[in-house]
Amino acid sequence: MSDSRTDESLPVAGPAVVAFARSWLRVVARTSYVPGGRARARGLLERLTRRLLAALLAEPFDAAAGYGVGVELVRARISSPLALGNTIALLNGRLLGDLELADRVHRERLGELVGQLAAGFGEGIRSRARNDAEDLHRAERDVWRRQQRQLQDQIQHVLLHEPLTGLPNRAALAARLSEVLAGATGTERIGVCVIDLERFSAVNDSVGPAEGDRLLRAVGDQLRRLASTDDTFLAHLGGDEFAFVVERTSNADDVVKLVDRALRALPNPCRIGGHDIVVGAKAGIVERLAAGADPTELLRAADVALGWAKKDPHAQWAVFEPARNAVDVARHELTNAMPAALAAGEFTLAYQPLVRLRDRTVVGVEALARWSHPVFGPVSPSQFIPLAERTALIMPLGRHLLERACVQAASWQSAVGLGGELADPTPRQPMVSVNLAAAQLREPGLPAIVAAILDRTGLPAHRLQLEITENAILEPDQSTMRPLHALAELGVRLAIDDFGTGYSNLTYLHTMPVHTIKLAAAFLADLDRARAERSAARMVPHLIALGHDLRMEITAEGVESAAQADLLTALNCDIGQGHVLGRPMPPERIGELLAAGGRVDW
Repeated sequence: MSDSRTDESLPVAGPAVVAFARSWLRVVARTSYVPGGRARARGLLERLTRRLLAALLAEPFDAAAGYGVGVELVRARISSPLALGNTIALLNGRLLGDLELADRVHRERLGELVGQLAAGFGEGIRSRARNDAEDLHRAERDVWRRQQRQLQDQIQHVLLHEPLTGLPNRAALAARLSEVLAGATGTERIGVCVIDLERFSAVNDSVGPAEGDRLLRAVGDQLRRLASTDDTFLAHLGGDEFAFVVERTSNADDVVKLVDRALRALPNPCRIGGHDIVVGAKAGIVERLAAGADPTELLRAADVALGWAKKDPHAQWAVFEPARNAVDVARHELTNAMPAALAAGEFTLAYQPLVRLRDRTVVGVEALARWSHPVFGPVSPSQFIPLAERTALIMPLGRHLLERACVQAASWQSAVGLGGELADPTPRQPMVSVNLAAAQLREPGLPAIVAAILDRTGLPAHRLQLEITENAILEPDQSTMRPLHALAELGVRLAIDDFGTGYSNLTYLHTMPVHTIKLAAAFLADLDRARAERSAARMVPHLIALGHDLRMEITAEGVESAAQADLLTALNCDIGQGHVLGRPMPPERIGELLAAGGRVDW
């Protein structure tokens, strides 16, 4: 079994490949005689590095190339167990980093290639030994067999242990888990924890690899003392990661206690490179019934929990929770699905009436984003909007929804007749209000983008209102005030959404080119009920008066009852929005409402 591809089909050796091959030559030259001279050996190792790189990148992936590399090493007389051990350590420790391929897929592929390399190496040893043995006498053959057994034992030890710390490696951990799980009864439980040293890369860069290795050996020695019982197994997963397997647990607390002891046992401070280094760590824990568990899934769950711990600055460890993982998986799937969904037109808008309270007239609508996924079904905006805001997708999504809302508003205006340019919005010239994310407000050229959309759709600027969350302008500066003033100069209306929830500084309010304040729904929660002395609802009259004093229009969100609508009308609130005044509805329903005069009763 070997890789039959020619050198011409493999990637050209770049500087990273050449540098890695030289490092490879140095580590094998320390343990093996390199026949043919260093130049010839370096050429061989460059070619083998290219072969491994080609296998890592190939689609479909085939680990057989690793087998061929192992056979070639033996053929080149690079065949001592230490040469194999150093080769495996170098491949696991440096190859992906040097070639900038350090992601999960390539780590898994490298693991399979290294396993095949070891298998090819062993087969090469056996093949060469069989050929040599044919010339030996019977007595010499007994010696040869002993040597082979010793060699195989040494190779097995190399394959299952990390050379740096001498601890069992990832392959040994997987074998131990498989053995334990295969013999588990229905009631036995098992725990796995993965421990990752914090800031190890920075320490390693500052003090050098040799001192970093000393730190890892010191950590390994300390953790080894905790794995002194038959029920606890310690492994070094490579780099700065270690793992414990705890058998016959009763619950997750058994693993948590071990993790606490392990973190306290870290050598602190550790004298490295003339400096006292404080060694910190995070841990991910999974604990469950052993019967039916899968070794790969257990390690994946522990890694997921480790990721949670790393994201929490106050946590030293985290326990895997299936429900939390399901949420993370769903969030990841939604994030990945969003670009295709935008391209496929899955994002649409529903429209909720904005009602002028004094005459119960619909003067506009708020455009509300909707996503109907062909597999997940309707996805709440509270799910997909934050995901879009954490990615670059909020920009194209925001532009798409803004243009769609403007097209729709222009079509309503045409359908009911222009009726002249009126000073205030009416059903004949309905206003459309569109939410603007904080990231969009910081987008270069936002006013030009809005102007271009208005020009393409034919919607007059004064019929567009952009809603900005209060949190987006807590402390306005030139980066936010400049686009706001430019939008206002275009004639676009501006509204502060959810006013009262962001703790904004009121001293900025009079300096902003804002037309409307939208009171958060929380202010209306007990507006139509008996109110306690300290009630958010008691602030409503004062907020309305404040807005009017600043010549701003007041919109109350979350109007849920006729009593609330009547009270707001009596308080001189300008516009109401809520279920009692109209639920979000498709555009054709809004068109019918406007054509009928746009009057709402409650």
